[in-house]
Amino acid sequence: MSIPSSRLMRLNFARMKTLFQIVLSSMIALLPAVAAAAPFAYSVNSDQPFGDTLYMIDLADGTATPIGTGVTLPPDPFKRLDIEGLAIAPDLTLWGVDEDLKRLFAIDTNSGTVVAATDEEVDGVDGAEGNDFGLTFTCNGDLYAVSVRNQTLYTLGLDGVASPVGGVGNLGANISAIAAHGSDPVKMYGLGNGWFGEAGPVDNRSLYEINLDTGTANLIGSLGPVETVANYTEAGLGFDLDGNLWAITDRSQFAMTSQVLQIDPATGLATNVLNTSIIGFESLAVAPPGACNVPVQPDHRFETTVQVPTLSRTGIILAVLFMLLAASLAPRLRRR
Repeated sequence: MSIPSSRLMRLNFARMKTLFQIVLSSMIALLPAVAAAAPFAYSVNSDQPFGDTLYMIDLADGTATPIGTGVTLPPDPFKRLDIEGLAIAPDLTLWGVDEDLKRLFAIDTNSGTVVAATDEEVDGVDGAEGNDFGLTFTCNGDLYAVSVRNQTLYTLGLDGVASPVGGVGNLGANISAIAAHGSDPVKMYGLGNGWFGEAGPVDNRSLYEINLDTGTANLIGSLGPVETVANYTEAGLGFDLDGNLWAITDRSQFAMTSQVLQIDPATGLATNVLNTSIIGFESLAVAPPGACNVPVQPDHRFETTVQVPTLSRTGIILAVLFMLLAASLAPRLRRR
């Protein structure tokens, strides 16, 4: 006995609708997990020979995509060869500091070049070398910098003027990367400069909490054994929008690519997530300040903003597939 064509069509439609609902439910269930997965971040390969380029790094797989051909100040072709600190402001502007030139500037994330109107000399930090600067913004837009040379935390105006917090040398540790999170109170963390090699025992592989009133650093704990976190010489540190603490370590001295780490702020213990595709990264900017209880006032003076995607590459692929599936099935459902 044959099934009437009209009934067959209804059966096919029912099966298609059921399949669509299953796929839709599955993908919707997956998307929150993907969205909470590894985000993208900015870094500069400043310790690689001829390194000078801004990169977008997929923290899910370590893929580093160059933006432009080098961080320069147009029309001056001179490149910023030693950008050691990056930070994203509350208005989403990406800022960088170059140790060799002691310059602070915003970076156009479309071209990877210096925004000329923002370029300022850093004034108030002694020494031309060995600062190994780290940068971070707080929720209210205050910019902080750290210097290994002076073991000092500074407030840093966008005009380049630096003022020590508490006093010069108050950190008492070689910290080359800092990251702030939250407001009321602001929590600031610092990452030790790494290797115990040529610099002697003052270097360490540990996480600190920094007091913003006194500029002193309190040890939280070691990142863990070298089998998990390999030796490094400098690092970058940053929080994502979900409050996860990320780090990137420079292992170019050992001719090794950088490691991407996730760190537990409570204990200092780190998990090695992956290695990047190239060497020389020692700065990290993941997101603007998070967990803020203060309103953000956009700053349009420089007309350059940075996009902060939260989906990993896998998440984007899933989202695209979902949209394609919905687009292909929706017309058929409407006809029924």
